[in-house]
Amino acid sequence: MGGSRCYHRCILAATAVIVALLLLSPIPSTGCIHEHDDDVQEMTAVGKSFLKRTVASLDDLPGDEAEEDTARGLTPLESVFASQPSRDKARENLRFLTSHPHMAGTKQDEVLARWLVDKLKELGADASWVDPIDAFLSYPHRRPRLAVVCPKNESEVHFEAKLSEDILPNDATSDTWDRNHTFNGYSASGRVKGKLVYANFGTPDDFRVLDKWNISVNGKIVLMRYGKCFRGLKVMNAQQRGAIGAIIYSDPHEDGFSVGSTYPEGPWRPQSSVQRGSVQFNSLCAGDPVRAASNNDTSEKCGYKSEELYPAIPVLPISWEDALPLLRELHGPFAPSEFVGALQIPYKLGPSHRDVLLDIKNRFAIRKIWNAFAIFKGHHYGTDRDRPLVIGNHRDAWVFGMCWPH
Repeated sequence: MGGSRCYHRCILAATAVIVALLLLSPIPSTGCIHEHDDDVQEMTAVGKSFLKRTVASLDDLPGDEAEEDTARGLTPLESVFASQPSRDKARENLRFLTSHPHMAGTKQDEVLARWLVDKLKELGADASWVDPIDAFLSYPHRRPRLAVVCPKNESEVHFEAKLSEDILPNDATSDTWDRNHTFNGYSASGRVKGKLVYANFGTPDDFRVLDKWNISVNGKIVLMRYGKCFRGLKVMNAQQRGAIGAIIYSDPHEDGFSVGSTYPEGPWRPQSSVQRGSVQFNSLCAGDPVRAASNNDTSEKCGYKSEELYPAIPVLPISWEDALPLLRELHGPFAPSEFVGALQIPYKLGPSHRDVLLDIKNRFAIRKIWNAFAIFKGHHYGTDRDRPLVIGNHRDAWVFGMCWPH
């Protein structure tokens, strides 16, 4: 949804210091910390030294807290980990990070990159910097259109999808430009019209089920639900079988009222909410499909041309509210049980009797993105025992990004 609120369960923590501690030394392979392990004792000493110059030392832990942690079975190092996250600080940081949309390549994305670098400096980073590079990105150019029309006269419209997320009275972030411009990154632009077929999660096995029923997706628009596999794989599977368009929706069986209370009463996706995201064919060749920041050729690197690494067909993400009338349009055999979601309708495989019209206009652009880096030197930094540990995550978001990525 356009708002910054969370539709999935997420854990909020001030992780920067904890991540820094993890950079100091390997953790025992058991995944547990034992007080008498030599490596852990060394890690405790290193952690104590590091924390003295960044947050707090072990000696600064209040006596009552130390006794309480001992009673809970925590070692001194574990007590440090447990004492650092602050709900107030997490709330403060999260409120700032999600105060504005920060899609990749936008000005606010740069602002947050530089803010993050400053924060890492405050936390004791030995070095931190922003590295801007070029990247091949896509953005919605105008509102998409999705409709059910008469095959012989498309001006006869039987259903027009809203394609707009609801404005919520108690959530100011829900009223944004983005709520009317939901899109899938790297989707092709295009206007297509054809019969609709339902392919469940869009896995190869799901398409084999359609084959068993002699239902072809060639020349048709394929409706799939989120889950089981990456959205780019769904589109690639449909495109390889001749589909002319793809629509992906969030069924409440995986993300909605079937799982729990929906936002704003709970964390799950409400009826008008749309899951945005890239539909790049990452399994063929990950990274920027045109390698805008380098002279590398994906044909040499991966064996695929750049244009083969993202869809050649239009793709649109929609809510279950807009998917429901489409599912009702389907005829043909009843779907097997593994194809059935939580909507109170008979799920069928299709095809539809009437046509579905899908019209998308996105634009591709090479934009600057801003990578934020920081180095925390460990105990063995610069010695023959030095072992770099790389931890990373993307910072940009499809809108506000409260749960993804923050």
